[in-house]
Amino acid sequence: MKLLYLMTEPFGVGGVQSDILTLTEDLSRRGHEVHVATTPGVLLDELIAKGARYVELDFRYSGIGGLWRAIRDLRRVIREREIEVLAPQSVRSTIASYLALRVLPFAYRVPATGRRVPIVTTIHNIHNPAHFRYAGRILDRCSDFVIFESHYERDRCLASGLPPAKSAVIHSGIDTDRFVPRPPDPALLARYGLEPGRHKVLGIVARLSEEKGHCYLIAAFARVARAMPEARLLVIGDGPLLDAVKAQARELGLTSNVIFTGLQRNIPEHLALLDVFVLASTRESFPLAAREAMAAGRAVIAPRIGGCPEVVEDGVTGFLFEARDVDGLAARMREILAQDRYKTQGRAARERVERLFSRRQWVEGDERVYLEWSAAAPAGATSKGVA
Repeated sequence: MKLLYLMTEPFGVGGVQSDILTLTEDLSRRGHEVHVATTPGVLLDELIAKGARYVELDFRYSGIGGLWRAIRDLRRVIREREIEVLAPQSVRSTIASYLALRVLPFAYRVPATGRRVPIVTTIHNIHNPAHFRYAGRILDRCSDFVIFESHYERDRCLASGLPPAKSAVIHSGIDTDRFVPRPPDPALLARYGLEPGRHKVLGIVARLSEEKGHCYLIAAFARVARAMPEARLLVIGDGPLLDAVKAQARELGLTSNVIFTGLQRNIPEHLALLDVFVLASTRESFPLAAREAMAAGRAVIAPRIGGCPEVVEDGVTGFLFEARDVDGLAARMREILAQDRYKTQGRAARERVERLFSRRQWVEGDERVYLEWSAAAPAGATSKGVA
């Protein structure tokens, strides 16, 4: 099967890019030819190393001229590479795919079947609330089939006009061999001044941007630190609000309690330093970082928004709280640390990932859908039962 992933964002650090890296590696190992159309980013070399046949296409177009160039280039790539399944990764790239393959005359057909190229969209998240008023109808018109990462995203699109039969939920999975419970690295403990048995460590892995809610996390942690002076908060990541969040921590007297690590690539080793993982986002779809932390055996505290309740089982694998509720978040952090509940919840979190969010289940689910719509589809193949 010749599959073309179509992305609108550069291939840098992000949840969608992480998903494409995994799918490229595993589908290539299964004998499929994976092409990825995107623009360069810091992870592009890694993408190519995992087997992707990269092509530079820019779908961050503006105006009719930019849209036309994107459509023209996409049609050329499909024809030259004899693509059998087109897999756009957003509503925007789906619209461009529809214009390129359905609205404008396009004589190309899949050589093995004589059929037109199917459009199988994956929706990771739709952040703009206004778009949900139309997303379901747009996806119904522009896609042959839609894969959703979460029931949360699918339900909102069903409510705006997407027929249930045209979609399925396939949770993106976690590499449970890479993200695994492990003892903390003594060198990292020394780097950050952490002492097991003395310090209770909470942490977050996220880009420091407004929607990740670091300001609420710092404010809540200040309440925790007053009651538990040995508590520590590890802030892992970089982003446009880094200086502002550092300033907030200083103003609240948390200089010795909050540790900023900067951007890190060895995330499993950093998760091993934590007792509890915390998300404080004001907007989430199906949080990858939370599932990685759970795979590493860490209890997770997360806001009751988006797909977070699909990830965290409240009171079993961690706790949920109302987004932006500083007092509620602080209470959850104090409760989980004071009672050492994070140990049993961390074990339950690992079991939940193995049961529901494994890498193998995810890749096999996506592969079944792509095969149904490709020239390689065996007789009687179906997407039913994937949801």
